[in-house]
Amino acid sequence: MVIDSEGYIQLIHFLTNNLALFESKGCATQEDSVAEYVSDLIAENVMRVCIQHEHLDSTHRFEVVRETDAIVHDLEEVLSTVWHKAPTPEQKEFLTEFIGLIKNLFDTELTKFD
Repeated sequence: MVIDSEGYIQLIHFLTNNLALFESKGCATQEDSVAEYVSDLIAENVMRVCIQHEHLDSTHRFEVVRETDAIVHDLEEVLSTVWHKAPTPEQKEFLTEFIGLIKNLFDTELTKFD
């Protein structure tokens, strides 16, 4: 669906082109880690996708969840050096934009099932 698309490949390139944002490794604090921040954003956006595309059957919903798991795994691989650190404001901004773009990919793909 999405992870095999040209759009996702371009988003991965966008991420790798912006890795300098993640050279500032944040710090281990009581705040959420990058992992928790990403998980929360992904969960919010998956719920939005499912609400906006209420016509989806359980097979398509399962595929959305399966693919978002793969996306989180990809992000964990790329951001492994900061995955358990608190994100900086710039990192949060980037991750919010990046995950929003992923949601847009799902929205575009799922409109084909309307």
